Amino acid sequence: MISASTSINVRFAETDAMGVVYHANYLPWCECARIKLLESFGANYADMYTAGIHLPVVEECLKYKSPAKFGDSVTIVAQIRQKPFARIKVEYEIKVGERIAATGYTVHVFVNNDGHPIKPPRDFMEKLLSFFDGE
Repeated sequence: MISASTSINVRFAETDAMGVVYHANYLPWCECARIKLLESFGANYADMYTAGIHLPVVEECLKYKSPAKFGDSVTIVAQIRQKPFARIKVEYEIKVGERIAATGYTVHVFVNNDGHPIKPPRDFMEKLLSFFDGE
């Protein structure tokens, strides 16, 4: 398993008229944590993008447990728990303090600039799979 986290302060623009974070704003937060996760094992998404390698979201699910509100400090933990192959599942826990605001996951596949599926880059997978040795 590999894990990384990041924190974000909820901006007013991310909330609805009740001061509660609008549900769609959780997804960009997950992306921030996912990028941090990739960087934690030496993968640079900007370099991958330049090389024509992309990891689009092909599936996502978020379950909202309790609201995050304007001014809250939110911590997003991203984890890859399952040994990845052609698909990578990233799981998320979004917390305000110790309170869980949301949980969920995204599933990603590798594609080229034309959107066609490709094999994961060898160096990417070697780095990532090193966290799953012995499984």
